[in-house]
Amino acid sequence: MNEKERRAAKYLPFDSLKGLKERIMEADQHYNQQRMPRLSEDEKLQMNYILFDCYSRNQAIRIYYYENGKILDYSGVIQKIDVLHKQIIFLPRKKFSIEQIYKIEQK
Repeated sequence: MNEKERRAAKYLPFDSLKGLKERIMEADQHYNQQRMPRLSEDEKLQMNYILFDCYSRNQAIRIYYYENGKILDYSGVIQKIDVLHKQIIFLPRKKFSIEQIYKIEQK
């Protein structure tokens, strides 16, 4: 190592507090999490109507669902509605619990 590299090495960052970066990232992820939206009975009935209407006509829908503190969306055609296990199964074998879903749109 030459003289110039040695002098530059003095100013390189280092982790003086072990684990601080990880704790900051965890706190940031926790702060950015969202809560599951609560649905009224009217909203649930409207979702059921859209769900069964699209299922009977084999029409594509877009669902918005809650998973791990985030709200995500998925589009597809419903293959099966499993009332016993409270799941919606889409054609490429993607499953969603009915409790995760908070919004459904027709495409």
